[in-house]
Amino acid sequence: MILKALKKLWTIYFFIWFLILFLILYPGFVVLLSQKKWYRKAHTLRRFWGKILMAITGLYGKVEYETPLDKDATYVFTPNHFSYFDIVSVNTQMRHFFSFMAKKELADIPLFRIFFRTIDMPVDRKNKEGAKRAYYLAHKKLKSGISLLNFPEGGIGPQVPAMRNFKLGPFKLAMEHGLDVVPITLPDNWKRLPCGEFVPAGSPGKMRMFVHRPISTKSLKTGDEVELAERVYAIIEKKFNEMNGL
Repeated sequence: MILKALKKLWTIYFFIWFLILFLILYPGFVVLLSQKKWYRKAHTLRRFWGKILMAITGLYGKVEYETPLDKDATYVFTPNHFSYFDIVSVNTQMRHFFSFMAKKELADIPLFRIFFRTIDMPVDRKNKEGAKRAYYLAHKKLKSGISLLNFPEGGIGPQVPAMRNFKLGPFKLAMEHGLDVVPITLPDNWKRLPCGEFVPAGSPGKMRMFVHRPISTKSLKTGDEVELAERVYAIIEKKFNEMNGL
């Protein structure tokens, strides 16, 4: 009980610093998100926010790339999703500039609203029109050369650390634009901040990330998105189990 109480205190400590640092940097976000030509700089500031936050709260990341990514290429990134720390992790540790596609509920949080009105895109999966608008915006981003990051599980499931079935949206988008899909394995975040409680029993420690080799979609045709999703699922699952000794 004492250990769990200390872990909950650490979670509160983390979110206090999360808020303090955000408020300090907020004027910078307002300026950099006021014009599209500065969005990349806003993303760099967001990475800086995450790096400082991780350092202060005892989280340390390590990113491993199976093969170097082309910094000028447009990709569709597809990480597993077991923790709300996944958002901090991908925004902080990914060097590539991308637009984050996530559930509408995150956009309803005042702290995140500034991002979802500019760089990122909310998806209202309960509303067909909302989902259509999100995918329309995603097409525009990809056409303009901005990479997309989407959690294909569609949310955090109750069976963590087992993955939910992947939704096909990000794979269809990649295929329609002839873009490479990049699977990402996040093996530790579910331990750092478990879900299921109002104040989770979090803990400092490692937050590793493994960025897999890009998968080309140029030779794929309509209907192949199911096989592509299954392939990405298997790649992430295998690496997750390997990195956790399962």
